[in-house]
Amino acid sequence: MTTASGSAEEHTGDVSELLALVARQLDLRMPEIVREMRDLLASRIDDLGGDPQLVEMLQASIEGNVTTICHILANGIDLESLQPTTAAVEYAARLAQRDVPLAALTRAYYLGQSMFLRLGMDEAERLGVSDRVKIDVVRDIADVVHRYIDWILQLVTGVHEQERRRWWTTRATLNASIILKVLRGDSLPIRGFVSETGYTLAQTHLGVMAWSDVDAEDAARQHEIDHLLRRLATAVHSSAAPLITVVDRSTAWAWFGGARLDAGALARVEDLVATVPGVRTALGEPGHDVEGFRRTHEQAAIARLVALSSPRYRDRAVVSYADPQVALVQLLTKDATATATWVREVLGDYAGAGEQARVMRDTVAAYYAADKNAVRTAEQLGVHRNTVRQRVDRFEASVGARGVDPLQVALALRIYDDLLLEGADARHT
Repeated sequence: MTTASGSAEEHTGDVSELLALVARQLDLRMPEIVREMRDLLASRIDDLGGDPQLVEMLQASIEGNVTTICHILANGIDLESLQPTTAAVEYAARLAQRDVPLAALTRAYYLGQSMFLRLGMDEAERLGVSDRVKIDVVRDIADVVHRYIDWILQLVTGVHEQERRRWWTTRATLNASIILKVLRGDSLPIRGFVSETGYTLAQTHLGVMAWSDVDAEDAARQHEIDHLLRRLATAVHSSAAPLITVVDRSTAWAWFGGARLDAGALARVEDLVATVPGVRTALGEPGHDVEGFRRTHEQAAIARLVALSSPRYRDRAVVSYADPQVALVQLLTKDATATATWVREVLGDYAGAGEQARVMRDTVAAYYAADKNAVRTAEQLGVHRNTVRQRVDRFEASVGARGVDPLQVALALRIYDDLLLEGADARHT
């Protein structure tokens, strides 16, 4: 039987010659193989197919790897004498710079391996040799391909990890310098900012701060925060890649361009942050252009301060400046001692711990919220109206000659949780 690759009489025993023949046949089809493999990987792995430049680099990496494998098959070269192709190394580094996870790169190599094995077996079928020889050829092809993929994956994995750490740190450091200039109010051309950071100031900005409340390995936690911020940018419909800068080992600042922070977006943010235990976020409100860039960052900083200092917010993973209470708490906590003194003056004996004081605060808060209607207050609290009247009388009597200002009492009750007590007694206003 004669085939396109030769006859059975010509190829009966020397597997190395058959491997070389298979390699030559594959090499002749190189452009076709590379295109098909590129299209397969770009379509099957989302992280690899969204950027034309990455697709072009993917093609170059595929061509370099396939050419090397064919070279090994044709010449029986040992892996120890090989150097990784420049295209494969550069592609791994570029994926790290684009924050494409290592898992995507690994999957690409395994999908490419499967496709190359299928092509190699197809060529082995065309050799026109006995089944026994054909099995030997296929076994050797598989052995070469598996060993090469294992070898190259170790190399590009190391490149990806090293570049990810270097790029992330370098990018964050460079961003920090130019960002601080803008936050300080230094004069800086918008085009200059774009060229340095890849982020334009001529848009709407949403300022975000993210930090970790738990100890973790620095690089791993930094990358975790970075990845979360990028997911959050998508959740609020940011129109471009976020601007991120590192503040310390467990804190990062970010700006999301063109973001919208409606109730649905905030809910998505809360859901995403909940998937990363120990990480918390503070959000500003959207602001426009350079002033908006500064102001939304200031608002995020205020929200973070409240998240760290207020018992009301200390257990929340997401704190937004859009919450009306946040700005109020921040204003009051600028002089927390004076504010706490004022609250105690207004609430008198009932500005303290204990069940009796808590019940009184709940009753008075409900009473003034119901416009001093004892019947509605009783219905809300599930007690008799006479009980409400007795409690309110005791509270007003405790105030003494100073008298009761309903507005002051309502405000004092509202901020009591945030400024005075640390324990559960303060969580009922």
